Amino acid sequence: MNPEHDMETVQQQAERWFARLRSEGCSAAELREFDAWLATAAHASAYAQTERLWNELGELSDDAGLKRARHAARRAAKSSMRRTAGRRRLAIAASFAGVLIVALSLWFLGDHSATQRYTTAHGEQRSVMLADGSRVMLNTDTVLEARLGARVRSVQLMQGEALFDVIHDASRPFVVHANGNVISDLGTRFDVNDEGRQTTVTVLDGLVNVERGNHVARLGRGQQLVAGDGIWREGTADPVVAASWSRGQLAFSATPLAQAIASANRYAQEQLVIADPRLDAIRVSGEFRIGNTQAFLRALESAFPIRVEQSGQTIRLYHR
Repeated sequence: MNPEHDMETVQQQAERWFARLRSEGCSAAELREFDAWLATAAHASAYAQTERLWNELGELSDDAGLKRARHAARRAAKSSMRRTAGRRRLAIAASFAGVLIVALSLWFLGDHSATQRYTTAHGEQRSVMLADGSRVMLNTDTVLEARLGARVRSVQLMQGEALFDVIHDASRPFVVHANGNVISDLGTRFDVNDEGRQTTVTVLDGLVNVERGNHVARLGRGQQLVAGDGIWREGTADPVVAASWSRGQLAFSATPLAQAIASANRYAQEQLVIADPRLDAIRVSGEFRIGNTQAFLRALESAFPIRVEQSGQTIRLYHR
């Protein structure tokens, strides 16, 4: 089950109960039903959240939109008095629910849930602190949008790579959407790399859930998932290596040369190209400073039978 959808359903139930209990004619049977519903921890948390939000709405009492909602609710309540007694109770409950829904919508559309957009240019890295205290490190060429609502903290990784250090809050799930994948935080630090055709999720600490269609995986520290259309591959990864980019380093451990070059090209103006298939068998290990292409090339030339030819911004690698 989608955690975000499940949480929204419970919260909607809490809002309906909140409105019903404040309407006239709430029966003893309904109160018993409410007590049974409230016995679940998730329900109790959602109802407490609704009460807190309602109390905070006092600060919006002068808001023009909220005033219009209250006037509309009063008109609906007066109109309902001309109906039958049974329909009258339902109309009043609907009026209260209408005020609650409009007011909560106003609250959600405020600064608390405004969408924030963060971007990095080619070769740039950026660290941002979200409103809930969670920290996100954006890698090069990354676009990310964050919306921290009162019920769900939702992040859309539109392109690139980001490392998330999440402040865990069971009442407000932290969910990352990336290229058809839904990554739910369970109190953790994790990296998400959207490579276009596939997305790589690597857990550095804690746990995450990943969903894609009918596929579901729970990943712990040092576990990695590569997911895309027709791709679902679980494996392991060194957390230190996976997070090396956030320290300004390219760390490789028996990494295929093509993959190492692709990583280096993400930050450099000069682009490396393998021009000789005999180099495909080379595996690279070591740490290199991000953006220092020449130092990376010198290391390759000294360790492997590689010859370099540069033409403009393109550097071709041959077997010597």
